[in-house]
Amino acid sequence: MARAMDVADMIITEANNNNNPVSNLKLQKIMYFLNVIHLLNTNTPLIDDARFEKWDYGPVIHSVYSEYSGHGANDIETPEQHTTLTRDARGQFNVTNNRFNPDDLTDEERQFINENLRRFINFDPFTLVDESHLEPQWQDRRTNLYDDQKTINFYSNIENRFWER
Repeated sequence: MARAMDVADMIITEANNNNNPVSNLKLQKIMYFLNVIHLLNTNTPLIDDARFEKWDYGPVIHSVYSEYSGHGANDIETPEQHTTLTRDARGQFNVTNNRFNPDDLTDEERQFINENLRRFINFDPFTLVDESHLEPQWQDRRTNLYDDQKTINFYSNIENRFWER
């Protein structure tokens, strides 16, 4: 399974390579629907280091949203340089800066993203928002916790897979 930031950066890179850049809103929805397809195909999420949250405009991975929020509603032209703060065994803080490296994803992850990105890249971001809101768990505002099994249950019904219409 992949890290959320690597999946996001791969989407940004490939979208720009295909002259179809994404905004932060569209990025979040594409990440979500790629995760949905991965869940359906493998019963495991594509992203293993972060969970989707239920926000007003649908599913969001907070760390990715925060990293790219400075772009507002504009297209993201290149992946950001990411800063990571860690603490070693002695309690010292370490700051590392790194740029996206496609090799941080496995061949299978890169292939999966590339094969499935085309299913969503031409959708308007608000169409993707609307489609995400059809899933019942996004309508339940009692909690913002996301549940993989509820997603699997909903999209197991082929009629709910808008990307296959």
